[in-house]
Amino acid sequence: MIDNEQTIYYNLPPLNDEFMFQIIFCMEDQGNEYLLDLEKQIIVEHVFVQEREQADEQRFLSLPEWLPSDGYHTMEKFVATLRNPVFRERLREVLQAGRGVFRQFKNVVHEMPAVERLWFHFKDREMQKRIYEWYELYDAAFTFSRLPGEGMEDENLDALKEDFEFSDKIAEYPEQFEQLKQEGIALYQNTGAPYRTYLIDDIEKAWTIGEGDHVLFAVTPEHEVAGCIVWHYEMGSPAVIRAYCIRKSFRGLGLFHLLFDRVCDRSHTMGSTGVILELWNDFIPLEAMLKEISVKSIKKSVFFENSSWLDSKL
Repeated sequence: MIDNEQTIYYNLPPLNDEFMFQIIFCMEDQGNEYLLDLEKQIIVEHVFVQEREQADEQRFLSLPEWLPSDGYHTMEKFVATLRNPVFRERLREVLQAGRGVFRQFKNVVHEMPAVERLWFHFKDREMQKRIYEWYELYDAAFTFSRLPGEGMEDENLDALKEDFEFSDKIAEYPEQFEQLKQEGIALYQNTGAPYRTYLIDDIEKAWTIGEGDHVLFAVTPEHEVAGCIVWHYEMGSPAVIRAYCIRKSFRGLGLFHLLFDRVCDRSHTMGSTGVILELWNDFIPLEAMLKEISVKSIKKSVFFENSSWLDSKL
């Protein structure tokens, strides 16, 4: 506001969690228009302050814009990053459906709490980025570290922890354990590779429970077993993670990472000197999960055809 003798300069309020939540709520409300009252440092509906806004335009600031098109593009970006193949394909079909996209998208993600939580987390981060840009545009004194790209997976894991319980009581889930075992072995049943028999024999042995073996289950609030890890420990030795399987509908959410964290914690409490993670075939890319820590390769199996070796000697 400009007085005859003095100019009043307004500042944006601190961007704390509560204020961020208020802005996001107002951005999503497509039925009303909101302004930030810089003098009182509060958000108000435009309809109630029109006269004051006309008298002092500098006092009121429009909130970041969030159109239906922004919401749609955010859904597209989320689906592109979703690693769960079942829900990724279903959501892609929804995005191509035309009418009722937002309602259908909401209904599908609501079917699995873990996916729904990931969606809310992803959407909030996208809206937060818009708010940070808005702050930087209107407040020259505002400096804020942008959301880092690194660490996103860890934040997703924190969000998922509320959707699963963990149990080591194999006697409570004998049928589910057997199903996971068969599903884990079946991943390699249809491979036509010459080493198929060797690989399956090795995996079947890994799923056989004996003395010193432990099983850790991830269980939904509806008591559905989403996945498990089989691991072995003997006093004074490293813990060995031998077998693991995540049900198809739960893959790509980071659930293996959660189970892995729990096994590492439990084995450490029991006195383990370290952890050995046995990887097979398609699971070898899991090694990338360990890139931030120091690891030592102790075994690696490779396959080559006899003809390729003989041809190399010609």
